Amino acid sequence: MTSNIDSVNWENPDSVISYFEENQIQIINHTWGSSSQDFDKLKLCVHYVNALYQKTHYSKCLEFIEKTEPIISRVNNQELDDLKRQILFVKGMILNRIKKYKEAEALFTHLENQDPNHHYYSEWRINSKSKRYSWLITLCYILFAIFYIADVVFDPAGFSLILTACILLILAFALPYIFKRFLK
Repeated sequence: MTSNIDSVNWENPDSVISYFEENQIQIINHTWGSSSQDFDKLKLCVHYVNALYQKTHYSKCLEFIEKTEPIISRVNNQELDDLKRQILFVKGMILNRIKKYKEAEALFTHLENQDPNHHYYSEWRINSKSKRYSWLITLCYILFAIFYIADVVFDPAGFSLILTACILLILAFALPYIFKRFLK
């Protein structure tokens, strides 16, 4: 397995994916927690997960993480905690991308509790939390369009729907900033 590790281009996701998949059985069947090779094997897993994420193979990446998470979580080694968090961070980013915002937010909260100084954990948690309310922004845009068209077509006397439409448009633009500011 390690004989062809020098030929891997670690900057190229395709190269990392093909190398890992050729050697996946040896890496997964490794006896975790009992040797000094744990760091190298887990680092390969991190490279593989990042490569899958870069190539947007989200379902394959989640499947791999779900399969290996119980095995890797049993390893009680402080030196490997950062690598384990990297894998969970990618899982959270994928959950956010596939619109599972509650699960992503819970995962980022867990990661933030483990490492409170990590800036990206809190940023992604806030992002996941605010995206849960993205339907409200869409609703404001739809109502803006309805009120604007109704004002142009019907021009009701006494009440200007264009004012309501403008308020809805301003609200739709402001809501993402409001969410990020107050949902911390």
